[in-house]
Amino acid sequence: MALSPRAVRSPLHASAIGTAGQIARADFYIWNDPASIPTTPTLTASKPILNTSDLRAWFDTSDFCRDYINHTTFVPSVANTVVPVGEYCYATIKTYLDDVLHSSTVDLICFDGYGYFLEGHNLSMSPVLMDAGTYLVSDEGDVGSIAIVDDATATWTVKYKPLNADFPEYTETLTQTVGQVPYVDLNLRGTGGNRVSVLKNGVEQKAFTFTEVCEPKYEVYLCDFVNKFGAWQRLTFFKVSKEDFSTTSNEYKVMPQTLPYSTSENRTQVFNVNGKESIKVNTGWVDESFSEVIKQLMLSETVRLNDLPVNITSKSSPMKKGINDKNINYEVSFMYSYDTINNVQ
Repeated sequence: MALSPRAVRSPLHASAIGTAGQIARADFYIWNDPASIPTTPTLTASKPILNTSDLRAWFDTSDFCRDYINHTTFVPSVANTVVPVGEYCYATIKTYLDDVLHSSTVDLICFDGYGYFLEGHNLSMSPVLMDAGTYLVSDEGDVGSIAIVDDATATWTVKYKPLNADFPEYTETLTQTVGQVPYVDLNLRGTGGNRVSVLKNGVEQKAFTFTEVCEPKYEVYLCDFVNKFGAWQRLTFFKVSKEDFSTTSNEYKVMPQTLPYSTSENRTQVFNVNGKESIKVNTGWVDESFSEVIKQLMLSETVRLNDLPVNITSKSSPMKKGINDKNINYEVSFMYSYDTINNVQ
């Protein structure tokens, strides 16, 4: 079965071309593993074709698919493992004209990712759900994973080539429909890192270089976010971090209960006092291609910092280039997405 990975934070359209006056209908079948396609449509939408100059009726299924996808916590893999089934869904869209089947779009596998405007309409994503590039990872482990869609129509393998030539290469054959493999092979951890080559039928599709870094001075922060492809990606912030604490409250003037009033009582009283914590972190020196990673981080709706939920408060960042910035470092600001005093009801 040939699966077509699609990103559903951008519109995912199906269409039917008819004649003016016909009723176009779309039946959407949406499900998660380990279930199979429903016997009846998950939902149905219809509309008349009214415009004689545009006889195509469009239906967008992206929001419906997003209801079937959820990312809570990233658990990095140490070997070839399955991606949690709730982090993607399947969709089949059938279109009809006057209740007669018009077309069937089958075998879509949907992720909570997006396409850029310049990439065009109804983007079909790469099965390797992370951008190729050069990355720095901590030498203390917990390095992160690459998610890959294997539709079983080809042989997918992952080759690990150590950056230290004193160690052997390792190869993994993918067996999961949606699997994940670690940034650094378990046998090569602590050796300096490795180059990861993802191959389809022996042909390289994407390549990554992960270099292990020992940070002796600063506290290291691990940032997990859902990237452009709708998969978890882990970044490591190695350098200086700065924490901040602020409070919010409501203030009211309070009338005295009796006269004469007591001078030891508040005449202005604060209520609903709570706190918010924030932090700024720095990447350390990174490759020029890291600008794309920072862009995807800032566009993410799901972010964790050392496994805690955060929101990004940085609203802009320069996209740095080596020709202009000899040493490239990115500083990113986060707000922890909960109040200091527990007020969850």
